[in-house]
Amino acid sequence: MRLNISMRLFQRENGIWYVEFGRGKKRSLRTRNKAEAVRLYNRLKREYLAGRLLILKEGAKVLLSDFAKEYLDWCENNRSRETFRKSEYALRKLREVIGDVYIQNLTKKHLDDYVTYLRESGLSKTTINIHIRTLKAAFSKAVEWEYLKENPFKGYKLLKVQQKPPRFLLPHEIAKIESVIDKEEWLFVFRFLLFTGMRVGEAVRLYWSDVDLNRGIITVRKSKNYQSRVIPIHPDLERELRKRQPAVGRVIGYSRDWVEHKLKDYFRKAGFPELRVHDLRHTFASLMVMAGVDLKTVQELLGHTSYKTTEIYAHLAPHHLKDAIRKLSI
Repeated sequence: MRLNISMRLFQRENGIWYVEFGRGKKRSLRTRNKAEAVRLYNRLKREYLAGRLLILKEGAKVLLSDFAKEYLDWCENNRSRETFRKSEYALRKLREVIGDVYIQNLTKKHLDDYVTYLRESGLSKTTINIHIRTLKAAFSKAVEWEYLKENPFKGYKLLKVQQKPPRFLLPHEIAKIESVIDKEEWLFVFRFLLFTGMRVGEAVRLYWSDVDLNRGIITVRKSKNYQSRVIPIHPDLERELRKRQPAVGRVIGYSRDWVEHKLKDYFRKAGFPELRVHDLRHTFASLMVMAGVDLKTVQELLGHTSYKTTEIYAHLAPHHLKDAIRKLSI
């Protein structure tokens, strides 16, 4: 028996492609690319024929496993690799803890159970908060896709964490680490992160075509928040970069995991076993603030979307407090 399917593909004025089926029911394909839209449209048609496209059935509910698959497909194409990895892990673990429930039945109690599991697993409060934020973001997308009327985890509070000042290196400590790095290539990687303040994930995705030595700038195109930014090249780093010219491909030819493994090994040898590679980014910001660079400039260089994130370095700028007192008129 042949099924009569009423489906059509169309593009709205905003450039996004949609599929319409049944009695005026529409679904965004979340792409402006026609070839990708046609591919997704054909996949939806096959799933509809096979009876697997739950969202097409009036009043049907969506299993957590089905939502996770679709969300991760979207996440892989629209978010950073790191965000995808966090989302994949959090959704998989959530399903292991609470079962493959319908997302329409999710409650804050499910997230409570998940948080309890994470705490019993020995994870830090900071790490658990990352899980909470990751899941809240995922189910906000489910609301946007009209799978849910409201995010089931909306208003769920993060765990209270004792705020610590960022760990950073002083010049003599930087020199100590450099003294134990026995390979020129790894000394370059260390200095590159130190002089740019880039996230490791951003640095390993950077191409030589993003480095403009004539203009003295590095353009970060694949950032965590998908916003490009420009970083001026420090004179000391410029000398390091010119040594490697002409060059093509990636500036750092190693994976993120390998960079973190090698540098942490050097940190241990230098007597800093607790130091993280991310602390080089804190060092970049902290030393600038201590030298009198304003926080708004530091925010721009780091690529923080929120000024509040950059404020963790405010305590290193006592001259701001002195300037404020001088303005007092009595």
